[in-house]
Amino acid sequence: MKHFNFLKKTNWQPVLQQQRLDGYRAIQSTQDKARVADNAYTLVKILNTALGVLGCSLPARRTHQTSIILAFFSILLLVNNPSFATDTNAQQTRISGQIRLGAVTIDNDTNNTSESIALGGKLSYKSPAYQNVSVGASFYTTNPVAGFNEEALFLNSNTKGYSILGEAYIKAAFGNTNIKFGRQEIDTPFADTDDIGMIPNTFEALKLVNTSIKNTTLTAFHLHRWAGIDSEKPEKFTRLNDDKGINTLGIIYEPSEKWNLQGWHYHAQRATDLSYVETTFKPSTPLQLGLQFAKQHGAGFEGNVWGISAEYTFQNLTLGSAFNKVTGGKVSNGFGGGPFFTSTEDHTIADVDNQQATSLSLEYTGIPHLTLGVNYGDFDKTKNELDLSASYAFNKALSFDIIHSDIKADGNMTRAFLNYNF
Repeated sequence: MKHFNFLKKTNWQPVLQQQRLDGYRAIQSTQDKARVADNAYTLVKILNTALGVLGCSLPARRTHQTSIILAFFSILLLVNNPSFATDTNAQQTRISGQIRLGAVTIDNDTNNTSESIALGGKLSYKSPAYQNVSVGASFYTTNPVAGFNEEALFLNSNTKGYSILGEAYIKAAFGNTNIKFGRQEIDTPFADTDDIGMIPNTFEALKLVNTSIKNTTLTAFHLHRWAGIDSEKPEKFTRLNDDKGINTLGIIYEPSEKWNLQGWHYHAQRATDLSYVETTFKPSTPLQLGLQFAKQHGAGFEGNVWGISAEYTFQNLTLGSAFNKVTGGKVSNGFGGGPFFTSTEDHTIADVDNQQATSLSLEYTGIPHLTLGVNYGDFDKTKNELDLSASYAFNKALSFDIIHSDIKADGNMTRAFLNYNF
């Protein structure tokens, strides 16, 4: 079950960030600049022509920004040269992506309805490795369709479409250690992509991963900026914790398929500290149990979280139950959807003093290509929520998802997505 929180943004985010855009800078040779400029100009013309057919060609003020983004991809394409893939283990160049059509309708607690329909997606490039060094980038875009742009969940802070170079990184491997620097997708308990709309969260970060110890993954990273669905301005990379960023250490221990343990600590200098521990184990094949504990201190959040979960699978049916309790104050979801076991599509235990929640879920996969889900969250100090979902996979590339959330007196929300992966 994914953990989402997008109708009520956590008030931690404004405390730890300063809205300031600092463009991502790439170093390139003078010889490449002229070639890239020509390629970018041609690509912009092609893009504008294609968008013009849809009646949504790029405004003049966006053309320069788009040229920079397309120029970056042109630079990456220059790397796709046989001389860059001489190592026998070098991966081949890979271009992949997703086209996404999304629709959302939200009826809030004052009976006002907001709707958006958006067309967008992601285009990613990964270069072959040269001397164990590679580069990559991902371009994300979302654009309102037929004037449906009332709901900001799928759009920018001004309920308009936007495009962003969400990933742009260099990656190096040194034995059992990998280093990744630049814009990238990150998924950890309190910093994650939270991909519940059109464009996920991405982060500017320096990340180090080491697997020298058997069955153990050690992770350390520094988060500097972020952009995406949970940030104050989804369309811009803005600073985390002013110019200090957030330092994170994590360890994941997986001795077998039946048991694993992970621990994380996030430190934002002069702002907050978060600690998180989770373990899951399978005493038998159909049964899986989970335990979690989180502690937060600073930035207006002083609380501990305890949680337990259980899932039992019988043929095509999976039954689930979870419990969370906050003590000592309130907690935050962090920079994403949050890791709590009882999280529903909208509500979590965050932002409320000493909140307690219980959830019951059911998932059925007995119909070919179709997954049906029901999840009910009971919150002792906020409104309860009932989520109904259906996912259908036409094939490996094309899928359809629809999720309806009944949040009682707080309103209801329906989202639908048609995704094509390539």
